[in-house]
Amino acid sequence: MDSKLGLIIQIAGVALITLLTLFLRRSINVPALRHWTNAWLFQCFALFCLRLAFSYEEYSLQLLGFFFLSQYLFGYLLVLGCRSLSKDSKTGILSEIFVLPFILLAFGLPFLGSELNLIINVHSLLVAGFFAIAFSTLWRTKLKTFGWKVMLVALGLLVLDFSHYFAEYALRNYAVMSVGLLEYNSVIDLVLQILLGFGMVIILLEQVLNDAKVANEKLKKAHEKLEELAHIDPLTTALNRHAFYGYLNRKGNEGKELYGCLGFFDIDDLKEVNDQFGHGVGDAVIRSVVRAIRDLIRSEDLIFRWGGDEFFVLMIGVSAEAAAVRMRKVEEILKDINIDGVPYPMTICVSHAFEDFTSLSEIEDTIQKADAGMYRVKQTRKLNQDADEISEILDDLFEDIEVVR
Repeated sequence: MDSKLGLIIQIAGVALITLLTLFLRRSINVPALRHWTNAWLFQCFALFCLRLAFSYEEYSLQLLGFFFLSQYLFGYLLVLGCRSLSKDSKTGILSEIFVLPFILLAFGLPFLGSELNLIINVHSLLVAGFFAIAFSTLWRTKLKTFGWKVMLVALGLLVLDFSHYFAEYALRNYAVMSVGLLEYNSVIDLVLQILLGFGMVIILLEQVLNDAKVANEKLKKAHEKLEELAHIDPLTTALNRHAFYGYLNRKGNEGKELYGCLGFFDIDDLKEVNDQFGHGVGDAVIRSVVRAIRDLIRSEDLIFRWGGDEFFVLMIGVSAEAAAVRMRKVEEILKDINIDGVPYPMTICVSHAFEDFTSLSEIEDTIQKADAGMYRVKQTRKLNQDADEISEILDDLFEDIEVVR
């Protein structure tokens, strides 16, 4: 094959790879793609300079200098792209200084001698070194993906390809044998560069898919967190009304019949606590009550804040009588406890009542019954408390009368 024709085919192929990476940059923001796009631009320019060097011999030395420099920059940016795939990728001023000797070498090589084979020999060895460094850099990233493997194969073959050129030109320089394979070097280079570009595209798409997967996981966790926050009362971390109705809908869709009991709770005299010590102490009292209830219910039982200082507990498979016995201990837990902002131990009184239900359709009625039962308990306790106070007043009054007599 004519070397000029092969070079034109190679230029066309590399130009297509360059256009592909340029289009990908419009939608993919990956540091490796930025380096690799610039690398292919330099490679395309290098081949163009080489083609001009064949046609304009009077400028061949300068054009060869640009050809060498562009290929070295291609190799340098290829390595940077591979390096940017690792998590600890950092490019400092030392990596940029690394390019300076190759700039001098690129424009100095054409003047080393009149024998082109010797110049190409040295150049091929240097390019093979860039591919070897890129191979080593990519290997250390340990991506273990399909694109990673394709790129490693392409880089390995390119190392062998340019090392082969070094050997071929060395043999030709010493006239040991006639070499015919070099007639197809442009086609071989193009095939390997297409394989390299193919691997780059795959590895970039894999990076995008991985980033999308990570972003999707984060969104999923954020959604779950928001869903959790939407169902949880921020003051007590008990479930709220929204969570309760969501629970009913979910269990109703499952089609399972449930039975159990529902208990309503209300904190006695919370308004007096708020008036005397402030709402901060009142909130602490509410949290203490929720903790006490949690200590008594089972892990599968659910506690909901219905509003203000009202709570209810949903206990599946438990009768109202058994639940009431269990909840008798709640005031023992809340007796003489320390609350921040209160200078002395205080006892918190909680009124509660339980009602049974035999299906989910009865839940709404059961809530109303338990609520009404809780208020009857509260009123009874209030009346008893008032009666005790009246009795104490009467006792004091009779004592005063006896003293007067």
